[in-house]
Amino acid sequence: MPVAASPGSSGKRDGVGHDRAGSHSKAVNALRRGAPSQGLRILLVEDSDGDADLCRAYLEEGFGSRAKIVRVTRLRDVQEALDQHDMDVVLLDLGLPDSMGVQSVVAVRRMAADVPIVVLTGNRDAQLGVQVIQEHAQDYCAKQDLNPALLTQSIRHAIERHRLQTQYARLLESSPDGIVVLDQDNKTLFANQTACEMLGLNPLRCVGTTLPMEFAAPKSDEIVLPNRQVAEIRSVPVDWNKSPSMLYSYRDITARKQAESRLQQMVQYDELTGLANRNFFFDCLGRLVGGIRREGGMLAMLFMDLDRFKYINDTMGHDAGDELLRQVGKRLSNSVRQGDLLARLGGDEFALILNHIAGPEQAAHVAQKLLQNLEKPLAVHGSKVSVGMSIGIATYPQCGNNVQDIYRAADTAMYRAKEQGKNQFQFFADHMQHRVEERIRIEQAVRRVAADDAFWLAYQPQVRARDGMPVGVEALLRWPDHAPPVFTPAEFIPVAEDIGLINGIGRNVLHSAATMAAQTGRLLGLPLRVAVNVSMRQLYAEHLYSEIETVLNATGLPPDRLEVELTESSVMGDPVRAQRTLAAIRTLGVSVAIDDFGTGYSSMNYLRRLPVDVLKIDRSFVAEIGRNPETEAILHSQVHLARALGLNVVAEGVETAEQWDFLVGAGCDCLQGYYVCRPDTQQRITDWLCGSGSRGS
Repeated sequence: MPVAASPGSSGKRDGVGHDRAGSHSKAVNALRRGAPSQGLRILLVEDSDGDADLCRAYLEEGFGSRAKIVRVTRLRDVQEALDQHDMDVVLLDLGLPDSMGVQSVVAVRRMAADVPIVVLTGNRDAQLGVQVIQEHAQDYCAKQDLNPALLTQSIRHAIERHRLQTQYARLLESSPDGIVVLDQDNKTLFANQTACEMLGLNPLRCVGTTLPMEFAAPKSDEIVLPNRQVAEIRSVPVDWNKSPSMLYSYRDITARKQAESRLQQMVQYDELTGLANRNFFFDCLGRLVGGIRREGGMLAMLFMDLDRFKYINDTMGHDAGDELLRQVGKRLSNSVRQGDLLARLGGDEFALILNHIAGPEQAAHVAQKLLQNLEKPLAVHGSKVSVGMSIGIATYPQCGNNVQDIYRAADTAMYRAKEQGKNQFQFFADHMQHRVEERIRIEQAVRRVAADDAFWLAYQPQVRARDGMPVGVEALLRWPDHAPPVFTPAEFIPVAEDIGLINGIGRNVLHSAATMAAQTGRLLGLPLRVAVNVSMRQLYAEHLYSEIETVLNATGLPPDRLEVELTESSVMGDPVRAQRTLAAIRTLGVSVAIDDFGTGYSSMNYLRRLPVDVLKIDRSFVAEIGRNPETEAILHSQVHLARALGLNVVAEGVETAEQWDFLVGAGCDCLQGYYVCRPDTQQRITDWLCGSGSRGS
C-alpha cells in the first residue's frame, strides 16, 4: 500500500517518505551491536515494491547482513512462506490485494500462532492500533513515522514481548488452577487446559469467544462448575499484549467444601433425623430474637412432644423408636416453610421457629398442619403405627424478653395441651388462644359461605347534594342471615383476603352489581351508576382489568356507570403499581374513587398523580360535624383539595339534617348515609328509586 512522499524533503526518497541517508547512524549502530548473532528471519508481507525496498533497507541498516528477509505480496502466500521458512517475525502491511485491515492480523495469527507480528500501515488512527494489538499483534508502526531505529526497535520489542508472553503462557498452562484471561468485552484471550476442562471450553476454539457471565462475573467467590464441582474464583487486572485485561483463576475446592459440609452437619444437625440439633436451634433463636428486638415484628416457637412414643419405644424396641423419629422428622419437614427452622431437641421432642409471622393465627395454622400430617399411620418395621403430638406455642415479644422465657412459655403450653387431651396445640397466653379460636371459627365460616355462594349484596343510594336526586348506588357485601353467627364486613372481609378467597368473591360482586345497575337503570330510565369496592388483593392481581372488561361486555352496563372504590391504604401500598392498574381501568371508561379518604397515610405527591375521579370523605369525619370545629375545618380542606385536583367529592355516613346542610355548604357533590336511605336488598332499593329520591326520605 504505497504512501506518498512527504514534500519539502531532501535526499533520495521512496514510498515511505524518509531519508535513506545516515541521519540515524548512532541509533542504528547501537541496534546493530545488539542484533541476534544467529541472524533474524523476517517475513515481509508487503505489496508495494517501494515500501518493501525501503523496509528491506531499514532492516539491513538495523540488523546488517544477519537479517534474512523473505517477501510475499499477498495474504494467500503467507502460509506457504511459513511452511518453507522458520520465521522469527512477520512484518505485515494491512493493505493487501486480497485482505484489508485487522482481518489480515487475524488471518496471519491463525497461520502462525507462535510467531510475533509487527503491523505496518499508512493509517495513523490510534483506534486501529488498539484493535491490532487486541488481535495479538505485538507492535504497530505507521509508515509515515518509520525509520531504521523505529523499525528495528519494534521488531526487537515484538520478539521479546512474544518471548515473555510465551513463557508467561507456559507458566499459566502449568498452573494447577484454571486460568483465563479476558479482554474488556469478556472475550477470551487465553485459557489453559485446566480451565478448559473445568469450564467445559473447547481448547481449540475458546480464544476470541465470550466467556459465560456465570464464570466471568459470578455473584460470589464460589461457583458451581458444569461438572457439579465447586471452584473458588479470584480475579486480578493484567496488561495482556498492551491491552487492559482481567485474569481469572479457578481453584477446585470441592473436597474442602465437602469436608466443611460434613463438619457442619456433625456440629449443627441431629444425626438421626438430619434436622437441626438443640445447640444450633437455640443459637438461631437467639439471633432471630435479637433481630426482632431491633427491627420489630413477631416470631413463634412451637414446642412439640410426641404422644405415646414411650409406649411404642418400650414395646417395639429402640430401633423401631429411631425409625419412628426419622419418619416423624420427614413428615414435619413437609409442613414448614423453607425459611423456618425445624429441630429435634432430643428424645421425642421437636421444635419449630416461625420467623416474621403476621400474627398468632399463622402459628395456629402451621400447628394444625403439623397435626394433620401425623394423622396417617406410619410404617415402622412392617407395622402400622399411629402417633399423636402435643404442641405448645409461644410468641415473641408477647411471651417473654429472651430465649429462655420463650422456651419456658412454649414448654408450659405444650404440657397444657397434654392436659387438655393430647394431640392438639395450645398457646401460652389465654387471650391469644381465644383470639386464634375466634379467627379459626370465622375462617371456617367464610370458607363455607363462599363455597355455597351465599354472600349477598345490599345497595345504598347516593344522591346529588344540591337537590337530593339519586345518581347511583354503592354495592355492599353482606353475610347471609341464614348462616349464624352473622359476621360484619369488617370481620369477614379481612379473613377472606388472608385465605385467598377475596378474588373469587370480588369477581361475583362485580358481576352482580353491574347486572343490578344495568337492569335497574333500564327499568327506571336513569343513568344509574354503581360503586363496587375492590380489595388490595384484587387491585394488585393481574386479571382485574380483564375481569372488569368481561363484566361490562356480559351485562351491557355502560363503562361510565361503573365506579371502582379502593381504600386509601390499599392504593398507597404500592402507588406505582396502583397507578398503572388504575390508568388501565380508566381507559375502559370506568371511574375510580378513593374511599375512607383522610384516614390513611396518603402522599399528596402520589395522590395528585393517581388516575382518580372521586374522593369519598370517611364517615368518621362526618360524625364530628356540629361537635368538633377542627374536624369541620379538615372537611373544608378536603373538599378544597379535591377541587384543586379536579375530583368530585362524596360524603358517606350522613345521618342528620345538620350534617346534610353542612356538607352541601362545604361543596360536596354527592351524599350517602342513613339520612338518605339505609342499605337494603336490590328489590327494595329499586322500589325506593322508583318512588323516592327526595332529601331525607
